[in-house]
Amino acid sequence: MNEWIHAMQARKWMKKNESFLPVWHAYVGAELNLFHHFKKSRTVEDVSEETGYPVDLLASWTNVGVAVKHLKRRPNQTFRTSKKRCASLVGRNASPGVKALLKEIMELHMPTLLNYPKYMRSQKRARFDHERHGGIVAETSALLEHFAIKKIKKMIGDRKVTRIVDLGCGHGGYLRKLADDHSEVEMIGVDINEVVIEEARDKSRGYDHVHFEVGDIHSWTPDEGKADVILLHNIFHYVHPDSRQILLDHLNSYLSKDGLISVITPISETEHGEAFSSAFNSFFVAHSNLFALPTKNQLRQITSDCQFELFDLDPIIKEGSWFTFWLSPGITLHDLRQTQLAGSTEQTLAKQQQMSS
Repeated sequence: MNEWIHAMQARKWMKKNESFLPVWHAYVGAELNLFHHFKKSRTVEDVSEETGYPVDLLASWTNVGVAVKHLKRRPNQTFRTSKKRCASLVGRNASPGVKALLKEIMELHMPTLLNYPKYMRSQKRARFDHERHGGIVAETSALLEHFAIKKIKKMIGDRKVTRIVDLGCGHGGYLRKLADDHSEVEMIGVDINEVVIEEARDKSRGYDHVHFEVGDIHSWTPDEGKADVILLHNIFHYVHPDSRQILLDHLNSYLSKDGLISVITPISETEHGEAFSSAFNSFFVAHSNLFALPTKNQLRQITSDCQFELFDLDPIIKEGSWFTFWLSPGITLHDLRQTQLAGSTEQTLAKQQQMSS
């Protein structure tokens, strides 16, 4: 009887965790461009001869593809990519963001999570290789641009801005999107990864007012003058919790009196995206040189301990628990603290105008 119970429990777990297969299958197909090779009905043997991939491994992959409905079995032992299921992975509407996300999950997150027993037993952590994986992180971070850029453009459009600095700029996507509307504004992107900066420079050819520098955000400052807007996106989990206030104090040293800092970060222990954010947090704390996601309470503490006021704390991707907010050294938000964490941009701007009049 006990053996039967154990077998049924195992069966339930197997069914529950079949959802891993579509992710694995999509990752392999995207990484090896297999969805393109099967865009038209093809036999496994034909694709094997064309690519050099072993027939047996390819056949196993196609069988999984049929099971998870990424591939369709056609006559004469041929297979074809499902246009409906795999539209984001092949063809005119293929998304490089989906491929980048699959790559990050399978090459970074999953190996780390699978090694949790080893880290716990040895009490040692992994070490994140910024040089090796910086490009992948830059690609997935770029996915946030589309959700956040409208809010950033609106705030900048309502203010007099002469210089924008993007710290941890990745491939420079935010600056290019802003540069299209603000050709008169000097823009500087800073990242510690030289390879990432070279990619940013290459992608930003033709933007004469956009420049990129290799630098450590903890010590980098402009050669002269101050910044009116600082972008601090996807950064906090790379900074030790004890050093986050120090970093903000450093940014305050070259932020203009009426300047703003735009912050985007996943947040732990929120009402949104609990499963994803907790898994994301598990990945970071498993590394000796990455750190836990901040909580709302920690953000409040940073706000009260440093010279910044925090406002417009809003989720931009609820299922991932990604939040955006602003920090300002020159706005008193005492009257707005009764709202979520400060109030709306419109309220803040009205308050600022009242103070300056």
